[in-house]
Amino acid sequence: MTSQYRKGEGLERSTLGAVSQLKGHVILALSVLIGSAIPFVPTGEMVSGAAAFASHSRLNVLYIFLITWICSTLGDTVMLAEARFGAQWLRPWLARRKFGRQVTQAQEGLSRNAFNAILTGRLVPGGRAPVIVALGLSGYSFRRFMLYDLVACGIWAGIYSSIGSIGGRVTHHPVWAMVVAVAFAVSMGALVQQIRRFLHWRRARGPETKDAAADEDRQKTDLA
Repeated sequence: MTSQYRKGEGLERSTLGAVSQLKGHVILALSVLIGSAIPFVPTGEMVSGAAAFASHSRLNVLYIFLITWICSTLGDTVMLAEARFGAQWLRPWLARRKFGRQVTQAQEGLSRNAFNAILTGRLVPGGRAPVIVALGLSGYSFRRFMLYDLVACGIWAGIYSSIGSIGGRVTHHPVWAMVVAVAFAVSMGALVQQIRRFLHWRRARGPETKDAAADEDRQKTDLA
């Protein structure tokens, strides 16, 4: 009787664990899917937190990566459809918003290299929405977008899952693991943004420096 009771108790625990694991993965999938379909939702920090929590729970880090990869691609595609089929209402709204200028800048990048723009937009915090909206307004091909976005989302999911997994190993408590992973993810995002701003500033300053040097040479020539 005692052994049967223990077996029954073990089976019940394993069943509850499997249900809890499934529930956690479903919640993550819906969160990433909805978050990717809506602009300005920081899904990267969410993924890092889930991966950190997985280090101390029944959640599987590999499953988190795969779920994040697939759902982020689907969510991005939904946003592309929203921009494409809602262009008639979206264009007047963008004309009155600061976000419209970001979309215009994204369109310039798309004209040079669409894959690079999609990849950069996915990896740089705040860069995803302008790129996808610009693609939607231009009537970009869904098939080509999904092909490029699969690569971009795969890299993105790998980075943030790895950040969370590393953060989960830093501390032995699941809550603190999530805090460390999210803080690290936010810091990485802020660092990338600063590097991007510095590069933009340097590019903008380049022509000004050349013009100033040319004016100085002309002045020297005139004096001579």
